[in-house]
Amino acid sequence: MYELFENPTVIQKYGGTSLGDVERIRHVAKRIQETYDSGVKNLAIVVSAMAGETNRLVELVAEVSSNTRPSVVDVAVSAGEQVSVALLSAALEGLGLKAEPLMGFQLGVLTTDSFEKARIRKIDTEKLKQAWAKDCIPVVAGFQGVTDCGYITTLGRGGSDTSAVAVAVAVGADFCEINTDVDGFFSADPRVVNDAKIIPKLDFEVALEMASLGSKVLHTRSVELAAKFKMPLVVRNTFKDNTSQRTIVMNSSESEVLESPVVSGVSSVKNIAKITVSGPSHQAELISRLFQQINDCAINVDIIVHDRLDDEERVKLGFTVEESEFLRVLEVIDALKQTERLAQLEVKSESNLAKVSVVGLGMKNHHGVAYKVFDTLNTNGIDIKMISTSEIKISCVVRSEDCDLAVIGLHKAFIG
Repeated sequence: MYELFENPTVIQKYGGTSLGDVERIRHVAKRIQETYDSGVKNLAIVVSAMAGETNRLVELVAEVSSNTRPSVVDVAVSAGEQVSVALLSAALEGLGLKAEPLMGFQLGVLTTDSFEKARIRKIDTEKLKQAWAKDCIPVVAGFQGVTDCGYITTLGRGGSDTSAVAVAVAVGADFCEINTDVDGFFSADPRVVNDAKIIPKLDFEVALEMASLGSKVLHTRSVELAAKFKMPLVVRNTFKDNTSQRTIVMNSSESEVLESPVVSGVSSVKNIAKITVSGPSHQAELISRLFQQINDCAINVDIIVHDRLDDEERVKLGFTVEESEFLRVLEVIDALKQTERLAQLEVKSESNLAKVSVVGLGMKNHHGVAYKVFDTLNTNGIDIKMISTSEIKISCVVRSEDCDLAVIGLHKAFIG
């Protein structure tokens, strides 16, 4: 895509697998050299920690103490990106290029103080511009930033994608290139569906739904940020040449929306749990207090289904969370039940579930999609636990053991 722009500004991001060992780091350095030599002089690189390094650091902290403050954990895990920055800078200099290594705090990536889940507030671009003026390639640590008080923060798993898009937005880049270990977005997980197809172009809206519904190609927040600022994304495979297939994520024109396939992809996410709460119809109090407590615990709730049983003057509320948050939510509910007005709450829960979703812009203009989804799952003997819909997606909660069968069946039904 570089040739489409005059004097382009490009941000490239390389993930942990791309930087997994010394040989891969050298390979990435050569790719960067090719980009630079092609005329892209305003080029900045954002890197993740080497594959497995963040997990190693997390486990090391846990081994030392099982009750470490998040702010301390962030100091430890941010070290992984620092190593990647240094090694890639060294590899670039070994090729005769000038590199400018920058940690998050050095660049001026200011974040909130929500340790382990911080959000970027502002990025100072002055050091990037100074590096370009000296014909240097900035190599920036992704995943990390700093609070106003100088404390190191991290953005959560996959946060380097968000770092790269945020840098691209801050400097007004022509596009942000995400280099990873897959070719781009596929119509389904190729490990589950053998004939899954690469999607050459995706609208931001569809890419965001697919990212949030289990397609692990891009960090959800990175797509949100790109969509908000209309920053085009190019997702490509680090280990393939410039002519290989890829996915471009950008706004679709009106005609493209009309011509979009009914379903672009089938996504899935496992390890979710369902919780159902029912009781006397103090529904306003129940709903507000329950979700206030869940929010205070920084737990994300996904599908929510509410039903008022008028004849029995009872309220029934069902919702899903990640299985890792399951026990914490039950503790919150148990605490609420200690109050007299909510003591009669009845709680049912189920774990070992998965969410399977079909996503596509074409769903806006076609009828019968819901029927086809439900009929396909029924034909395959798959029980639906919960349903959630929007203009461009239908999600069904199923047993985890039925997840792959559901993905295969829905892909065959809609995409072939």
